[in-house]
Amino acid sequence: MQKKILLICNYFAPDNTIAAVRTSKLAKYLTKSGYKVQVIAEKKNLEIEDEILIRDTEGIKVYYADPSDLYKRFYKWYSEMIQPYKKKRFDNLENRYRINPKTGNVEFYTFETAYPILGSMDYIVGLLKQYDLFSDIKNFLKRCQGFDYVITSYGDAFALFAGWHYHKYHKEIPWIFDIRDAVYRYKFTPSYVGWIAKIFEKQIWSNADCILGVSKGICKRVPLKYRKKVHCLTNGYDVSDRYALSTKRLDTPKLVFTYTGSMYGGLVNLSVFFKCIMDAVNRGEIDENMIAFHFAGNASAYEIFKCQAQKYGLGKNCVAHGKLSHKESLQLQQQSDVLLVASHDYKDNEGGYITGKALEYMAANKPIVAVIMGDIEHSELADIIRKADLGIAYEEAHKERDYDKLYDYICRLYKEFVQTEQIKHNPDKKELRKYDYRNLCKRLIKIMNQIEK
Repeated sequence: MQKKILLICNYFAPDNTIAAVRTSKLAKYLTKSGYKVQVIAEKKNLEIEDEILIRDTEGIKVYYADPSDLYKRFYKWYSEMIQPYKKKRFDNLENRYRINPKTGNVEFYTFETAYPILGSMDYIVGLLKQYDLFSDIKNFLKRCQGFDYVITSYGDAFALFAGWHYHKYHKEIPWIFDIRDAVYRYKFTPSYVGWIAKIFEKQIWSNADCILGVSKGICKRVPLKYRKKVHCLTNGYDVSDRYALSTKRLDTPKLVFTYTGSMYGGLVNLSVFFKCIMDAVNRGEIDENMIAFHFAGNASAYEIFKCQAQKYGLGKNCVAHGKLSHKESLQLQQQSDVLLVASHDYKDNEGGYITGKALEYMAANKPIVAVIMGDIEHSELADIIRKADLGIAYEEAHKERDYDKLYDYICRLYKEFVQTEQIKHNPDKKELRKYDYRNLCKRLIKIMNQIEK
């Protein structure tokens, strides 16, 4: 008999965002494995739809939660009231540096934590939206019968509220709580409302029948007494996404480094990479007219990227592509020479931040340069890069050692490109297979079959 899964999430196809990839890919491969998947997701007004995810989820029934007119009017009023106070502070990146009371170091903070009063107000307003979305499907949830599993994927509290409610009326159905983003997010959750996120976490640990963490660091946040029901299931890549893409590189004689995605308000910092390039230029090992830094993302993120490059006189080498569709982003990656990824990891959060973009890059068969800021000595992202032989990982915690390695690696890539017009890349294919969504889904099925009720 075909088993049925109810998947509840904020982000799902056709959303053109990395957050929708995990849920859509799991739904795709669960369906291919013989499960019947139904989805409840947040309804959005999309400027760009993800044609790849639309194809992947064809035939999967999706029900939508829509914000109420009351909330829409409230949010319009709130935005108009708060925007004058936010804009001036939001645009001033130089005023985001604060002394971390726990470490004593001067560190960059996101807008939410650099301005905790404004950040807390936004957090509460965001929670109101999530509860409003939940209210829209509250009665519908009671009528959802006949499922063998319910999976709620956390990226916002809508999935949390819906999961609690469904579990209350259907305790016999295993509740799998998937944590794509940490509930309490160091450097993102404002100090005045951190206690709310921590209460949410405690409710999840005690009530969910199974907890999936996207990284080992997130899994370690779960108290030991609940650790038996915790499993690590990372993000991954799907080789089928790239079947129809052109493999011909961009029409330029320059060595192309490409970054696609968000800059997270400046928390993502590639400055050390640009410093490395300029040091090599000054020593005569790289011709700055033979390199280019391509960027795909929104305009405000590009300004942060370009600003980091300009600190080392490399702003003129930056090329903006604007916000691309998922397919266009993959195409740009495929036609580039080297892919850039940046992350951040901190001891106070026990590590565990692995950007999904890094795993998406795996299928491009291009060398990856990863810059990981923070004080974690052995970050998970660096471990993945090194184990799979994907490229080079620079960790701020080992800056003296890693800077020289980064410098030598970039110079070697450049020299190889100038001499041969291509770069060799031979990752560990056995290690890569662990992150193929087909294999990740097989692991998820094994986990589901082990859940005890």
